[in-house]
Amino acid sequence: MAKVVIVSSAIRGGFDPWIHGTTLLLRHSAELDTFGQHTLIADPKKADVILFGEMGECGAFAERVRAHPCYRKYPEKCFLFDSADNPFPVLPGIYASLTTEQYRADHTRTGFYLYVVENPFIQHRPLTGRERFLASFIGNSETHLVRQQIFALHRPDFLMKDTGTISYSMAYEADPTERPPFWQEYADAMGNALFSLCPRGKGAGSIRLYESMKMGRPCIILADAWQPNPGVDWDAFSIRIPESEASQIPQILERNADRAVEMGLRARAEWEKWFSERVRFHRVVELCLDIQRCRGRFGRLERLSHLRHIPLHPRRYLSSKRFLYRRDGKIWW
Repeated sequence: MAKVVIVSSAIRGGFDPWIHGTTLLLRHSAELDTFGQHTLIADPKKADVILFGEMGECGAFAERVRAHPCYRKYPEKCFLFDSADNPFPVLPGIYASLTTEQYRADHTRTGFYLYVVENPFIQHRPLTGRERFLASFIGNSETHLVRQQIFALHRPDFLMKDTGTISYSMAYEADPTERPPFWQEYADAMGNALFSLCPRGKGAGSIRLYESMKMGRPCIILADAWQPNPGVDWDAFSIRIPESEASQIPQILERNADRAVEMGLRARAEWEKWFSERVRFHRVVELCLDIQRCRGRFGRLERLSHLRHIPLHPRRYLSSKRFLYRRDGKIWW
């Protein structure tokens, strides 16, 4: 049993769902936890795990987390849960869009996306086998070449819509009253197809993958660099296709159409097991403990390990400093 402190490195006052939402949702999951093995506490000194809930707002080099009193005093207990699309895993933690190159047994695990503002129309819709389309995808075609290849298929039994930058603005900038029609269309497109296409975007991962599982849709994964979540029975409900073979998607789906209903049931079952509200706190803590078990002593050298990345990524380092200064009016080191 682990004692867990959940904290954020954010310094701005008030509640901002894009900054404080991750910690709020992790705490809420802890309240609903069905396992009952790990407990939330408030005292970092007594904690086994100190979990920073972030959404790409703490700096590319996790500057704000590294400056936090909890990390400075108890670095060996600290882990970062980050839902950013394009993470730079300087600190040990759980990253939603982890790549195979970024994976290290003693440092990182693949997580999932966790947002307060999410599509309310993504709910369980069991497949009937009589859906109008073989596959669907709604998203921005410009975020990665593989998405452009998908849109080039031009199949009447594929429900496709290129949203450009609308998806981003609806999530982060739109008036809340503008979101429901867009989100309803997005969910209905997924619900009206046997398979859900889940190509990578800016990052190797995609929130669409977890939304598809939640709805109960077989997932067609096109993301060569993506590191799958440990433990999940991906073979039961997903098909992973190399990005270079995107043109073969229709033929592959036609050969697997008779499996779609069963795959959809398995997708939902795996979502309930690994990512649903009542289990996600437990799963995240278990991943942190697994990292601890895989590593040796976490001392001063490990605390300074981020420095080796600076010469390799100087532009990103300076860009992160500018980003945080505009946000906080402060230079973080």
